[in-house]
Amino acid sequence: MFESQVFNVPFAGLELAGRLHRPQGRPRSLAIISHGLESSKDSQKLTRLAGALAETGHLALRFDHAGCGESPGDLSRTSLTARRDEFLAVVKAMRAREPELPLVYMGSSFGGTVVALAGDIEPPVCSLHWSTPWDFEPLFGIIQDPQGRPTLREMVRDMHHHDLEAVLARTARALLAHGELDEVVPVGQARRAHQLLAEPKGLLVLPGADHRLSNLDDQKKAMAHSLAWVEQFVRPMA
Repeated sequence: MFESQVFNVPFAGLELAGRLHRPQGRPRSLAIISHGLESSKDSQKLTRLAGALAETGHLALRFDHAGCGESPGDLSRTSLTARRDEFLAVVKAMRAREPELPLVYMGSSFGGTVVALAGDIEPPVCSLHWSTPWDFEPLFGIIQDPQGRPTLREMVRDMHHHDLEAVLARTARALLAHGELDEVVPVGQARRAHQLLAEPKGLLVLPGADHRLSNLDDQKKAMAHSLAWVEQFVRPMA
């Protein structure tokens, strides 16, 4: 059992909307979840994952990045740097509540890239990256000139300031979960990222799964592997 409550975080004159899932008893870790580029904290799979983390003793927070979901802001001004800094602001706010607990990071799609960058500054005990892009060059055309949504040219300009391969080489205790038939981020990106990661590391390729892991069975498999991964690095409840 767990309880859920609003937990908003001030950042750069805005208030990032969050939802905190609190386990019964003393938490084992602080688990913080970053959603995809145009998604939100209320993604069904992220809501399920936050609940599962809380059920197994983790204090889990899912939140909306600026311009997404319930958070104010301009999505067209988002970037990898901006989202990294938003994530780190949330880490700081959670640390203020429970300074002694270990950190667990989880990111879905673009959120997985975000948590890798954040972890390069404020390392977690482990991280989870679902359907995550590591090479954005093939996606720049879609990002810069989308149809029916804001342009994200600032994100493209900012991307060149980050050496993601170097970040991966410094990152350990990361699990990558990726759909074999991901139509947005080819599974080859996950395989290449896994080669670059430091040990210990993990790679779960889900046969037939798409980018969103829209099949519930695929979500359940990713969730089960993710919870098992976290168990390796977070001490059991006393």
